[in-house]
Amino acid sequence: MSSQAVSRSEESLQRTSTPKDNWLGFVGDVLKFTGEVRFKSMLRIDGNFSGNVSSTDGTLIVSNGAQITEAIIDVAVAKINGVVEGNIKASKELVLGPTASVTGTVSAPALTVQEGARFNGNCRRT
Repeated sequence: MSSQAVSRSEESLQRTSTPKDNWLGFVGDVLKFTGEVRFKSMLRIDGNFSGNVSSTDGTLIVSNGAQITEAIIDVAVAKINGVVEGNIKASKELVLGPTASVTGTVSAPALTVQEGARFNGNCRRT
């Protein structure tokens, strides 16, 4: 057995033992991605997504240029810089960045709407 084969075996063992709780999820610039996403740490969406996003402790980042439609978002922290059509519930904080465009119902104990952000809908402080 060569030393390269041993190294690769050791590397794959190390990768499988990495705790998945600390992983960063990422949805890139895809044509259309639909479904339900649950995550623990952080998820960044750069492309087009339609569906449910949930995390009891995690942070969702919607990048400038990203679009989420038919959204039911239930996360701890949401930082929106793209387009979201649907409902956003943040248990800790919701930030609408300067390039955000949100249509729907939002609820959070702390809401920041930065200059330039667009919001059309209902807001509830929880």
